[in-house]
Amino acid sequence: MKLKDFVNNSFVKAFIKFTFSFLTDKQIIKLQHRTVLRRKLDLKNPQRFTEKIQWYKLNYRSALMTQCADKYRVRDYIIAKGYKDTLVELYQVVDGFEDINFEKLPKSFVIKSNKGSGTNLFIKDKGNIDLKSIEKSINRWKTVNTVLMGREWAYKNIRHKIVIEEMLEDSINPNESLFDYKFLCFNGNVKYIMLDIDRNSEHKRNFYDIEWNLLDIKSKLPARNIASKSIPKPDGLKYMIEIAESIARDFPFVRVDFYWVNNKVYFGEITFYPWSGCVKFSPDSFDFHLGELFELPYSKIIKE
Repeated sequence: MKLKDFVNNSFVKAFIKFTFSFLTDKQIIKLQHRTVLRRKLDLKNPQRFTEKIQWYKLNYRSALMTQCADKYRVRDYIIAKGYKDTLVELYQVVDGFEDINFEKLPKSFVIKSNKGSGTNLFIKDKGNIDLKSIEKSINRWKTVNTVLMGREWAYKNIRHKIVIEEMLEDSINPNESLFDYKFLCFNGNVKYIMLDIDRNSEHKRNFYDIEWNLLDIKSKLPARNIASKSIPKPDGLKYMIEIAESIARDFPFVRVDFYWVNNKVYFGEITFYPWSGCVKFSPDSFDFHLGELFELPYSKIIKE
């Protein structure tokens, strides 16, 4: 049996979850860090960004983080900030598959869990959907435990919901997947922007500074070769930076995501622990550079 098949075995998954439930947050985080990055985690004097994200998980607590990590309740936060115009249309919010009213939904829509990552279904034509498959996916989402495996505290007190929203489609560039703009914010300021491309096929990522200069930085994903295809600065960049920095004033560190579709800015999501703090940058010095930008709020630690 291959390692991938072994890890995906249902019995093995159940055993891992059972074992992890007995380990402390610090033990799990150290194990995760060592396994993925192959180095010891320094929590006493963290210098790297990846180390400080782990410290952030363990030590910083705010009810606002829980609201913003909730992909349904974050809408109220964005409205309170004055940016209701960036929200996609909300169709339904339900507890489970059996509560979805498909008759009232438009032809296309997105079904997603309000917590977790990768829990999305993109329905382009509801006339051709497989309801059994959708039900199976939604039921599986209920078993996703972000807190247990990654100890990402912000998700701990989120009540599971199924959110059904408008599907964004680019009428200007219909053959392109949506560009996903991710803003890394430190102490109220946007410092770097990641652009995720071709998410539904050969997922790629570029790094830019706030002036939209392409940087020679890579994370897990290969950078797109823009020598053969330029990616221009979006007209909505200034507005995205404004919103991101308005949000960032509430947190020591946050990543804020947007879409630029049909000449309009749309809010995506708010993330506090990108890559769950386990990512390898090239060059490795970028990890230390982001770490220097991340001023840990030692005086504002809020314990549970």
